[in-house]
Amino acid sequence: MAAEITTFVHSEEDLNQAIKISNALFSGDIASLTAEEIEQGFKDVPTIQATKEDAKLVDWLVESGIEPSKRQSREDISNGAIYLNGERCQDLEKVISSSDRIEDKYLIIRKGKKKYF
Repeated sequence: MAAEITTFVHSEEDLNQAIKISNALFSGDIASLTAEEIEQGFKDVPTIQATKEDAKLVDWLVESGIEPSKRQSREDISNGAIYLNGERCQDLEKVISSSDRIEDKYLIIRKGKKKYF
């Protein structure tokens, strides 16, 4: 019924896009999304404008406000609570670079099970 309502109010194309975005989020295959799909799927998610390139993930999480301290950042990375574009990252030496961004524009961070940035 939800699919019928979405198709009626929007279009079948919008329904298919919503399904693709939902599947990517739940499966962790965020890297398969386009920049436009990310903008649609994450429009109500807190965003962080990051201009610093080649920063260590530990530092970047603190500077962006995702983590309160470097100690907590290291702990969450070590425990596997940090995901970059759907991939678990447990590398304390990970450096964030432009190659990590989807279409050179977006880096989707997930902390824990449900917190997206």
